[in-house]
Parts: sequence; structure tokens; C-alpha cells
Amino acid sequence: MTGGNESCTAGPTSMSYLTCLTYILEEWTGVEHIGDYLSYAFYILWLLFPLVVVFVLPGVIVILFYVSILLLHIYKRKNEIKEAYSHDVWVGAREMLATLWDGHGRIWHGYELHGVENIPPGPGLVVFYHGATPVDYIYFSARLHIMKKRRCSVVADHFVFRLPG
Repeated sequence: MTGGNESCTAGPTSMSYLTCLTYILEEWTGVEHIGDYLSYAFYILWLLFPLVVVFVLPGVIVILFYVSILLLHIYKRKNEIKEAYSHDVWVGAREMLATLWDGHGRIWHGYELHGVENIPPGPGLVVFYHGATPVDYIYFSARLHIMKKRRCSVVADHFVFRLPG
């Protein structure tokens, strides 16, 4: 066993860092051939990595939904007194959530919005397809709010109204 002053490079044969680490782990745990177990564990991780990635995106989106709800709740509690003296206290909350979702759309999906200049200044109708979750509408409304300071209403499937918050 290597002592405090000894190292794996001392002696007639020098070891690589990983070999030294494997040797120290074998000595510490008492398990022989721990390198084989570690290589098997890395193989399993490599094999299951696509499955992990498939579940990361929906998990991040659900976490962002709940973070948005939590931030709105905190914002409401913080500004209850100001609400009596202000016309619209939710302006800051809209800006905050629009920035949060726009950043997620741009970083995670590379979301961009083109043709905003074609939306009329008055009322308009935007028709688009969304997949299993209405995240693209959230990205669209966040980007539209940041670019034009406009809000849009939505006619949506019943699933949208089943989301908490």
C-alpha cells in the first residue's frame, strides 16, 4: 500500500495516472481487477446515454414550468402592497418570465423568430403547429414580448390548461 510520502511514479517502473488511480482504488476497496468493473460501468453509461438524453429535455421543461410558477408566486407576494398603487404590477413578472423562456429557447433549441414585422399593429391571428407540449408557443410569446412588447392570446388544446400554474 502506498504511504503518504510514496507515489506511483517512485520506483523502477512508473505508472500512468489512471493505472495509479486503479491501483489505489484496488488497495483501498480490497477488490481485485477494479479496472474491469470500471470499464464495464463506463460502457453501460455510454450505452444508456441516449436514453438519459431523451428524458433530460422533458425534465428541464417541467422544471422550468415549476420555476416559472414559483417565481410568479414570489413576485406576487413581494408586490402585494405595490398592487394597490400601481396600474399593472405584472409588467416586471412578464419581463422576467419572457427572458427566462427566451433564453431557454435560444440556448437549448436555437429558437429564432422571423417575420415579426408582418404582424399588423392591431389585432392579428397567428396559426402554428405545436408538438406534444406547447413549448413553442411559450417561446413565441416570450420572443414577441421581448421584441415588440406585445402580448398575444391563445386558442389552445385542453392539454395546455391542464398544466399546473
